[in-house]
Amino acid sequence: MSDQETALLPCPVNTPNRRRIEEHGVRFTQAFCNTPQCSAARSALLTGLEPHQTGVLTNVDGGSLGKPLPTNLPNIGKVLHDSGYATGYFGKWHLGNEDGDLRSYGFDRYEGDGDDIAASKAAEWITAQKGPWLAWVSVLNPHNIYDLASVRRTSPREGARPPASGLENLSGKPSEQQAYVDRDQGKLTHDFTPQDWLRYRSRYGELVEAADRSLGMVLAAVKDWDDTVIVYTSDHGDALGEHGLPFKGPFMYEPLIRIPLVISAPWKWAPGVRQDMTVQADLAPMLADLAGVEWPRNPVARRDAVYLEYYGKQKWVSPIRTIRTSRWKLNWYDSGHQELYDLENDAEERHNVASDEATRRIRIELETRLNAWRGPTKQ
Repeated sequence: MSDQETALLPCPVNTPNRRRIEEHGVRFTQAFCNTPQCSAARSALLTGLEPHQTGVLTNVDGGSLGKPLPTNLPNIGKVLHDSGYATGYFGKWHLGNEDGDLRSYGFDRYEGDGDDIAASKAAEWITAQKGPWLAWVSVLNPHNIYDLASVRRTSPREGARPPASGLENLSGKPSEQQAYVDRDQGKLTHDFTPQDWLRYRSRYGELVEAADRSLGMVLAAVKDWDDTVIVYTSDHGDALGEHGLPFKGPFMYEPLIRIPLVISAPWKWAPGVRQDMTVQADLAPMLADLAGVEWPRNPVARRDAVYLEYYGKQKWVSPIRTIRTSRWKLNWYDSGHQELYDLENDAEERHNVASDEATRRIRIELETRLNAWRGPTKQ
């Protein structure tokens, strides 16, 4: 991993199955979620559209405002199914309308069980396939970090690093972040000690390793790595205690928006590293191309920046739009609050320089670009 990627890890982790894909594939070091919310991010992964285009702006469940993924949108399941692929979806869906059946989304087989069971059933299904197939395996972990009882039972592992900053760093940041601490899920960790955060980050590492074990079950069923596209990625990250914040909320810090992306397609790409800036919406068109199938829309050309969005969580609405270049990140809240970070000189995002006169030209340039992207979203 690059130094920047390693800096985002809360503790050392042992992920032999991810390493196996990396040995055969390409690791994208600048991959981002379109939005740090489960359902909305998954809608982008499946459809190649941004969340404001899918209509899935936030989570789809009983306690949230999210609407199910429309069945009439092209998605990777439908596109490959219509091209003769057997299609199976295993694990967490979180996009509504499933009712034990995802055929309306192009998936012939659906198993929505827990991680290990879903991985085992996916492996059985893969082993039985005779023609071209798509297996979408979606494990929950490391999302179980929300179980703080298990966090408190965790012993800090050797090499675990504390967060670079705590709640004191929210001074000078948009007030929505302090409101998350005072009135929402941030309350749960408000009184965490440095040792508690080491436990949190160590537990996160354990859950990443649990996900890797599930991955190993699936990889064991792949007969021919030279003729199979294998993708490893995530829907979002976690705040990991940076700035005193847990989970995900109304903020766009690097540990939350950066995601792993490794793709093995040996006939197309030699193993290595790519620094292309990419988002989840790039993945479905890329997969279709690797499968030799035409995607309904033209893919986006190589980017010099990514545009990200956040709508809200549960019933708390706090929209944010973000432009992130290789050096700069501007977060613009609908409230008018802004954050500007010079990631080259402040990788830990401690210093919000949005109001600094020295960065005024950069801020205006990024605002202009963000507004040009934001206009068509009509949000």
